[in-house]
Amino acid sequence: MHGIRSGVPVPALIGGLLAGTMLAMPAVALDQSVVAPNGMVVAGHPLAVESGIKALRAGGTACDAFVATAATLSLMMNDLMGPLGSGYALIYTPDGDTKTVQAIDYNGVAPAATDVALYKSMEDKRRGILSPTVPGNLKGWEEIHQNCGVLPWAALWEDAIGYAENGWTLDAASAFHIKRHIPELAPWPTWGEEFLIDGEAPPAGYLLKRPELAATYRQFAELGSDAVYNGPVGDQIVAFMEQEGGLITKQDLADYSVIWEEPIRSTYRGYDVFGVPPSSSSITWMQILNIMDGYDVAELGHNSPEYLRRSIEATKFAYQDAYAYNGDPAFVEVPVEQLLSQERAAEYRAEIDKGTVRDFKPYEEAFLHKVDWPSHATSHIVVHDAMGNAVSGTNTHGAYWGAGFVIPGTGLLMSDGMDWFDIDQNIWTGEKPGQLVMAPNKRNRWTLSPGMLFNGDKLYMLVGSAGAESTMWGISQPVMNVIDFGMDPQQALDTPRYRYGDVLHYTGGTTVGLEDGIAPETRDALIKMGYDVDEFGKLKNKVRGVTQMIIVDPDSGALWGGAAPDGRDFVSGY
Repeated sequence: MHGIRSGVPVPALIGGLLAGTMLAMPAVALDQSVVAPNGMVVAGHPLAVESGIKALRAGGTACDAFVATAATLSLMMNDLMGPLGSGYALIYTPDGDTKTVQAIDYNGVAPAATDVALYKSMEDKRRGILSPTVPGNLKGWEEIHQNCGVLPWAALWEDAIGYAENGWTLDAASAFHIKRHIPELAPWPTWGEEFLIDGEAPPAGYLLKRPELAATYRQFAELGSDAVYNGPVGDQIVAFMEQEGGLITKQDLADYSVIWEEPIRSTYRGYDVFGVPPSSSSITWMQILNIMDGYDVAELGHNSPEYLRRSIEATKFAYQDAYAYNGDPAFVEVPVEQLLSQERAAEYRAEIDKGTVRDFKPYEEAFLHKVDWPSHATSHIVVHDAMGNAVSGTNTHGAYWGAGFVIPGTGLLMSDGMDWFDIDQNIWTGEKPGQLVMAPNKRNRWTLSPGMLFNGDKLYMLVGSAGAESTMWGISQPVMNVIDFGMDPQQALDTPRYRYGDVLHYTGGTTVGLEDGIAPETRDALIKMGYDVDEFGKLKNKVRGVTQMIIVDPDSGALWGGAAPDGRDFVSGY
């Protein structure tokens, strides 16, 4: 993959892989990239990836494969995402001499009846009937299909319907996430009835059948998004909301629409970088790269103390701007052009070059906002087809299992999107109400942040990640690994990373975690600089950004794919 940096040779291993790529290409061990000549899918579960590959082999486009992958993934990883969640995507469609990148925002919105007075505590917006936003995913997937899909919509749901009706064997991670949430979610009878067997967590390998979900997915296949926004599934959602004291109404569903918009843009080392506009967080990892673009990163050395210091401090500045400015542009002014300007980047580099270690934390006492359970239930998908179309999209429930309940009779979970609003004060700036305060019909800031990079007019990279606030450094570090250090996608994703603060940044400050493989001497050097570094070999929080990546070889056009290690994530091509 010698188009990454001049003089970086193609590993000898890759030649052997290319020779066999005309056959279906299953993922190899996640210590080497998958390479394929025609199409590729990277996503959170092998069976979902297979659904996407089937769509591509049937003559479908990246838009078709994205929907097929998402539909199956919403069963295999319904702890992380589903049709009633939120998302964003970038879609690239080369049509003759016209090459178009579009951004789609299918984030949920706060119900029209939203009132901060209803939220007596942080828990009211984290779990339960007041926590969902009006869903966006199903509408978004449908519009992505309408944008460049060619296969019948109903066909894209066949795998998901089959697995739900006939059952699929739980993998170890899925069984684990059911079991560990029993103490918290079992009080919601609908969750327990859907996922527990005689009140117990099913073991890995158990054939879990979900007939009500299969029936719901059949309605999606037949009616499209109308099933939710103007149909029978929506009626079931509203009936449960009325029964339990929720806020989402039939009018909320009918009024919901996605937003098609121009992507935001910046550059890094001469590559054109595209992201989804706010309230997506693409701007944050793009800002990290903007700052780092002023340094000779390769000369600093991979994971050297000075490389890490500058990258960590750049990350702090980018997040500082995110917490102060990012939000729903329909409600607040987000100065995108200013935040992505070279002047802003130079200003931050001048501060970084002073050699100081900034103590960046919330305005409010951090412990008041800490949670005892992980809040990063998101999954990213990247797809590239044989015609050159590509999709980079992220879908979420918010927390694991979203709002924590299942809509009776549907098998569907809802997001806890309201948790990503502030109740009355921005805890980072102290402002009242601040950018992120909840309001009727407002879209919350998510950490979802799809990306694409272009080399001139040629698509070069699809990238995206998951994992709450680790998402953005989970993108910026692998991008630098590829462009500055000549790594292929899987190497870039496997290589040890730093972690700034915790997964939600509530402990922020000067806290840093270094993954195994970063030298003890580097840790010692960072401590001398003034960082509070986790004990060597013992990360307090292992969340690193669950990142997926495809690179289009600039010379051969071959697709190079890498999937996030240490999880259910998978990559396959043909």
